[in-house]
Formats: sequence, structure tokens, C-alpha cells
Amino acid sequence: MSKYLTHGMQLVYLDQCVMSRLTERPRNEPWAEMRSALFAAYARRRILCPNSIEHLVETAAMHDDDALEVDRILRTLSGGWCLADEVRLVARQIFCAIKGTRMSRGHFLVKKFLNPLTHPGALDAMRAMKTKMDAHNEWLMQGVNEMNALVRDGKKGNGKARQTIIDLTLEGFAKRLRESISDAVANRRVEIFPDRYRATLRDWPSTILYTLAKEHRFRPATFAELYKRLVAEGVGFIPTLRIKGELQAFQFSLRAQMDPRDQYDITRISCALPYADIFVTDGEKAYAIRELGLDREFGVEVFSTKQKERAALLNRFRELTA
Repeated sequence: MSKYLTHGMQLVYLDQCVMSRLTERPRNEPWAEMRSALFAAYARRRILCPNSIEHLVETAAMHDDDALEVDRILRTLSGGWCLADEVRLVARQIFCAIKGTRMSRGHFLVKKFLNPLTHPGALDAMRAMKTKMDAHNEWLMQGVNEMNALVRDGKKGNGKARQTIIDLTLEGFAKRLRESISDAVANRRVEIFPDRYRATLRDWPSTILYTLAKEHRFRPATFAELYKRLVAEGVGFIPTLRIKGELQAFQFSLRAQMDPRDQYDITRISCALPYADIFVTDGEKAYAIRELGLDREFGVEVFSTKQKERAALLNRFRELTA
């Protein structure tokens, strides 16, 4: 039974590493059965595979023919539905937590949100966006990679060290939101500021507060309530921020080199995991999700692209259409 969908339909999130294997190319022959099973399950209205802005950005980096085919496949399997962007998801999660209401499908899925890559100028625009995002993600991870290079000794951080890093990361998120609320109260207005380190990007806490004020009609009393909750609980009541912080900290604790693609993966997982029934990603991210217990907490069947798990995933899709 799905967490949010009805009539026996399952919400399936296919990470970019899966989508790139669904094109009809000789190199993707091992995935031909999976492709057929996915389309069969969609035709029977047993699955819905939402699109996302991160999918579009990474797809645009492929060769033109591959990019357009991947985009077409995902638009078919998604039925035109897309995950709301990260800021709107976080704002909605905060709104529901403060107001005591339950998230529904309409809160995280939007229709006709993204233009297809065949739309005039869309491919070039997405490639330009990816160039900027890659530069930001690379800068963001530079300090992490330099620190890991200094302390790397062939060993991964133990559980205690990992939990400490997670706690510090999540408290950092909560502190940024509290500071943004304090600034808004002091200035008597909510506005979006540039990122404190890269002025070409938006500051994420002020963008979330602006969305809360603009789309959810948060007022000073509501922001005060949010502030108190952030003091008491941190970001524990905001699933997307908590998952993102835990995954970033987990990655850091492995003392491994990180690249811009890791940040795309983490963003997609943190946005989709709370709502997905089946989540398919690469082996490294599947391992992180399971180690952190996020699959159990959010009731998600997690599969990786490894051959052994691919067979189990194929059987799962066939069960849905049986």
C-alpha cells in the first residue's frame, strides 16, 4: 500500500543513474528488461515516477540525443508530475508541522512544472544552470575534501564520530534558520538575501522564510512559534533538511572525495525519500540510506543499481503488474 497514492499505485523515484540506463543503446542492453517492466507497470497504472529539477539539470549534461530520450522517458513515466523544488518542500513541511496538518500528494507533487528539453532554449538554459550549480557545489565541497585529505588514513569514521558530525550539521541548519528569523524580526520584513559566500546564489534560510510568508501567510507570531520549535527540536521536524544533513555528514564521515554530483544525489534523496514507496539509486547512496535507517523510518523500499539488487527490483515491478 502506498503512503500517498491510491488504487494500488506506487510512487517510484528513479535516480539519475537509473534514467541514464533506460535509453535504447547497446551499452544499456542489461537494462532492457527493466525498461520494459517499468513501462508495463506504468501502463497498468501501478507506478508513478515523478520528475525533478535535478533530473532535468543532470540530463541536460548528456549528449543531445541521449538527453532528449531520457527526458522523454521520464516525462512518460511521470505522467507530467514533478516533485516540488527543495525550498517549497521544506516550506510545506514546516507549515504542516506548525499547523498540525498532514502532507498530501498535492503538497509535494506539481503538474506541468518543467518545460521539456525539446522546448526552445530549454537545453541550453539547463546546461548553463548546471555549470553554475557545479561551480557552487565544487566550492561547497572544497573544504570538506581538503579536510578529508588531511585526516584520511584509510579508515572510515566510527559510529560515534559520525553521530557527532550529524548532530553538528543539523544544529548548523537550525541555527541558520533561527538567525534568519531574528534578522527578519529586527528588520520588520522578510526578504531573500544573497548567499553569504556566493552572491550570485540565494541564501537558503531567507528563501525558505520568504516562501513561508508569501505562500503560507506566516506572520510574526507564527515565525516566533517556528523559532521556539527550532530551539527545542532543531530541524528534526523538517524531513528534507534532516535527511540532507544526515547524508552530508555521513558522506563526510567516510573520509572520501566528494564531487558536485554527490550534492545533486543528496538533494534528490532528501526531497524524494519522505514520499517515495520505492527508491532506486546507486550502491553508495543506497548503503548510506540503510546505514542511517532512513529506509525503515520513512517506510521506503530501497534498491541499488547493483546486479543482485537489480534482479530483485525487476521482480518487484513484475509483481506490481501481475
